[in-house]
Amino acid sequence: MNGLPQSTRWARVAMFVVLLLSASLLFADDTGELVTLTQVVDAAMAAGLGQRISRANLAIAQAQYTQAAAGNSLGLTGNASASHQGAPYDSRLVAIGGLTQATDSVGGGISLTAPFGTSASLSAGQSLTEVNPPAQKTDFSASASSVLWDGYPGGSALAAVQKAGLTLRATQASEEANRKNIVTQVKQAYYTLLAQQRQIAILQQTLDQRKEELAKSETLFEAHAATQIDLKQAQVNEMQAELDLRLAISTREIDRQRLSALVGWSLDKEYRVNEEQDLPVPNLEVIESVTVAFAHRSDLLQLQLSQQSADIDLVLKKGGQTPTVSMNGGVSWTRDWAKSSDYLSWSAGLKVSAPIYNAGSLDAQVRQAALQSESYRIQQEQLAAGIATDVKNAIYALRDLLSRVDLAQANLELAQSQYELAKSKFETGAATNLDVLTVSVTLTTAKANLAKARGDAQLGVLALQNAMGN
Repeated sequence: MNGLPQSTRWARVAMFVVLLLSASLLFADDTGELVTLTQVVDAAMAAGLGQRISRANLAIAQAQYTQAAAGNSLGLTGNASASHQGAPYDSRLVAIGGLTQATDSVGGGISLTAPFGTSASLSAGQSLTEVNPPAQKTDFSASASSVLWDGYPGGSALAAVQKAGLTLRATQASEEANRKNIVTQVKQAYYTLLAQQRQIAILQQTLDQRKEELAKSETLFEAHAATQIDLKQAQVNEMQAELDLRLAISTREIDRQRLSALVGWSLDKEYRVNEEQDLPVPNLEVIESVTVAFAHRSDLLQLQLSQQSADIDLVLKKGGQTPTVSMNGGVSWTRDWAKSSDYLSWSAGLKVSAPIYNAGSLDAQVRQAALQSESYRIQQEQLAAGIATDVKNAIYALRDLLSRVDLAQANLELAQSQYELAKSKFETGAATNLDVLTVSVTLTTAKANLAKARGDAQLGVLALQNAMGN
């Protein structure tokens, strides 16, 4: 070291201090909590705000469907009553010897609702007039009505149930898409952080190697077996390794905060992600992958459900231009016990109503419903074309990324061979220390490139899965 210029010695001291700081950061990270991919995905699904909103939306849609279905199902309602009507007092009646009467009555009944706008009721009552002897009457009555045709097969109430069912399925599809999106984002952030951890391990090894090479170069320089250029190259290499490591540590901190934000953890939480096996490569056949995407993409399913709901609206609007036919009927029986008399009556009716003039309002509603249905069909075609393109692009990109992993592996093997060759030549005097330093940089760069290529390929797999709706 005494043979080194003073500026060089101060530079070495500064780099050593920075190295200590970086090493302390690395050590703190290595002792942090170790989390797995399953842990972070489960945490995001359990505590994420997006998931809580999704569950609320799904519960609302389920309640709406239950309400609509109940409105088109059997329903029973009961009632009961009891009353006393006091005897009216009229001085004129008393003056002429007239009698006043009080009345007691009880009654009850049930009513039924059913599909097709059907309703029925049954009631019974008993009344007693407080005279001597008491006068009693018993009443029974039954009535029913039903809509035979209102323009929609099965009735408009059935249409409401069908639309509510489609809304529920669309909400389920939307929330499933949201869940998949959350999982994909968490996985992407996880594998990004994992790749950064791998890079840091390589960069730390690189820095250690650069320190050894610098120490060796200094020894050779002092022994006049290396030139000033050799020494300068070793110093530059070490500085570059130090800068790369510092940048990787900073990037890791940002990547960790991004993952924490997705999971719902504190941004200053210290942890490491566990090593995971590389994601399996999905089928890279374009036609088969596009077919799978059409079956799994929730956004395409939502448009299909919206189009089906619009078709129901179209039938309803067209039905509004047709007559509405309903029928009703009833029967009642009264027994006057004082007179030993029975009174029976019945009724039946048929009602037909039809629009006569509406200034074109119904026609406009039909056109609007038809255009809305057609709009959804066009959107499906547009989205299907976009899905096919996205899947094809993701497949081509993944094929390239996988090929680049193979290329990076080949480059690493080549760099390793070149490094071993340069070391052998140096030991026999056929190569200089500068030659060894140069191929050493090439080797460590190849290692870093392979790690990056692997990480990029994992993100490419996730991108393809996302495009396919998996």
